[in-house]
Amino acid sequence: MRVPAPFQNAPSRQLPDLPLPAYRHVPGLTRHPRRSAGHSVDLPEPTCEPLTTHNWMQHQAWLHGVDLFNQAYWWESHEQWEAAWRQAPSGDTTHMLQGVIQLGAALIKWNLGNDRGRSGLWQRSRQHLQAISASSWMGLDAASLVAAADHFFAVYPQPPVVGQVVGPILQLDLP
Repeated sequence: MRVPAPFQNAPSRQLPDLPLPAYRHVPGLTRHPRRSAGHSVDLPEPTCEPLTTHNWMQHQAWLHGVDLFNQAYWWESHEQWEAAWRQAPSGDTTHMLQGVIQLGAALIKWNLGNDRGRSGLWQRSRQHLQAISASSWMGLDAASLVAAADHFFAVYPQPPVVGQVVGPILQLDLP
């Protein structure tokens, strides 16, 4: 078990002025972020306006979640996206958010060496991402993400002991 590092192919941040948490939460290894002395214990739960096809390019919770995910803050990214997911109507936005949240959870399980947890979460994530009807939704090419994650989990069924790897990242296509 180790604290994850960003993948070698992590892109530039969408919101570089927003600070990253003091550490990446890994269940069983680091302090829970919302409990005693965790990095977010004194911060309010994330809230946001609904995520829409009109505001996604400026939507702080979506973009900050993307940054967190790409910097291997997988647990922290889900908190940002969950605020938007709670408000999303059924459809492509819900599938996208559930898909990336579950992919982050699968990567946490991968990092912990939990094959069964990784596999189940990735399969549910994959189903959500494949259910998105558009080729690009809120800047995310879901089919490319599915292909990248399939490849990653096939090549690296267990976390590498040393070295950086190319992994599934969220590369947004901004107009």
